[in-house]
Amino acid sequence: MVVLLAMSCSPSKVHGSAFDRIVDTYRQSGDTLKLRAAEYLRAFSRYHYGIKRSIPSEISGSLFLDIEKGDSVFKHYLDSMGYRVEYGEPVYDYETVTDSFLLDNIEMAFDSWQRPWARDLTFEEFCKYILPYRNGDELLSDWRNYFKYAIEPTIVDSVTNPENLTEVVEYVLRVLRRRVEYGGSTGAFCRELITPIDMERLHWLNCSNAAHYTNLALRACGIPCVQMNINWRFTEVAHSSVLIPEVGTNKRAFRVTLGDTLMMMGAPKDTMACWRVWTLDYEPNPVLKRLLDEGNRRQSKFLRNLAFPVTRGDATALFCKTYDFSLPIPDSLRSEHLFFLCRFYKWKWLPVHEGFAHGDSVYFKDATIRQFYRLGYLCGDSISTFGTPFTLVGDDAISDVQQRIRPYDLTGDTVLFKMVYACKDDEARLLRKMTTYYWDNANSWHPYTGMAKLWGYNASTNEYRLFDESLRGRFRPVFHILELHLPCWTVFTDDETDRPLGYLSTDSITGEGIFMQF
Repeated sequence: MVVLLAMSCSPSKVHGSAFDRIVDTYRQSGDTLKLRAAEYLRAFSRYHYGIKRSIPSEISGSLFLDIEKGDSVFKHYLDSMGYRVEYGEPVYDYETVTDSFLLDNIEMAFDSWQRPWARDLTFEEFCKYILPYRNGDELLSDWRNYFKYAIEPTIVDSVTNPENLTEVVEYVLRVLRRRVEYGGSTGAFCRELITPIDMERLHWLNCSNAAHYTNLALRACGIPCVQMNINWRFTEVAHSSVLIPEVGTNKRAFRVTLGDTLMMMGAPKDTMACWRVWTLDYEPNPVLKRLLDEGNRRQSKFLRNLAFPVTRGDATALFCKTYDFSLPIPDSLRSEHLFFLCRFYKWKWLPVHEGFAHGDSVYFKDATIRQFYRLGYLCGDSISTFGTPFTLVGDDAISDVQQRIRPYDLTGDTVLFKMVYACKDDEARLLRKMTTYYWDNANSWHPYTGMAKLWGYNASTNEYRLFDESLRGRFRPVFHILELHLPCWTVFTDDETDRPLGYLSTDSITGEGIFMQF
């Protein structure tokens, strides 16, 4: 049975918090290692909270069988039955966690640390990957006890080598797949993190809750792990999975999900299509910690959204080659200290990477190439951007990272750009009026309207031609092309393209500008 934490009448309001009392308990016991663990949890407890998400009692996995992801008819059916998730206000751990909950979690975590697959972990690795009593902003429950005593005792008798973390993880995944299944159909109903019992009631889990469920079960069995969110660059769809780090007996990091096979982490490369990979840690991100320390975390929804999770770690370097670089801060902004790399998406600049301000510069760690970046800073309850947009290039011949920064400022030789817009096979318009936008020297989007010409394709001859009616039948219309001449290092976007397109280099034969997708 899952035990939920009470929201009121906490004894912590009278005699300090449970974290304080458990620290005192271990100090009096003389167990210095458990004392350090309790102090570790207490140090960051004020940055953690849970949100109650109530799943209707009538909801069960049978409702989600054979439902395709994003099925609007199914969503309408749930709405018509009144099946909606109800959300509560944040419940802060420092005010509500009980002594018994905290003590039980520490004791069970230490017990699991002694298992063959975990005992080689350092204390710091234990604190990071096994000890935390929560994963994200889910409402707390008795998850460690729930998974530990059901699965952990069966591992040694079920695997050939209990010191082989890969083998141990694959066994636990087989057990979990008998309890729940991976499927996207529940995504439209509940994307947020919920308790294991509610996840088992749903049965079909989207990637976020599937990773959440897996992470809790593995951690309860003493298996070092952390949930991570991979933000893909070209699909604009984030994917959650679980990272098994290179610690203890595990000599090579790998990631797992309920729906995918185990994937070993290869050498990072520039071609990996993700712009940020972050982990759900227990320790707060120093930049976001400062943001919440200086703001009103209870009342500012903007700050909560910007800083969630405040414990966001960065694992991008496991996937991609990343680069550290710095940029100057204008004199007018020297008094600011919360800066971000912003990424352009759907006509907005979204903060995606925290910066470390130092003196007259801001420093960014582990940034990836081929993004349309701009600097931003926190201004009240919003992000204000400044400076010229830029990208990082991945040319291996460039040894100085600062030289990889290429601004989009309409400089350089004038080149021919070709914007391609798809059309249907029966397209009748030989000319199509199109408006695209390019980033100009005034640091704003400037419209360009022109007539895009229709092109056709002959599948038999593999030939493209400027289309006219005499070609219909032999050639099928495939796209309209808008041509325009502009200086190098600009960038385009419009309602017809998924993401901005930027100039990369000049074709040595045609002299045309070559685009890259961000």
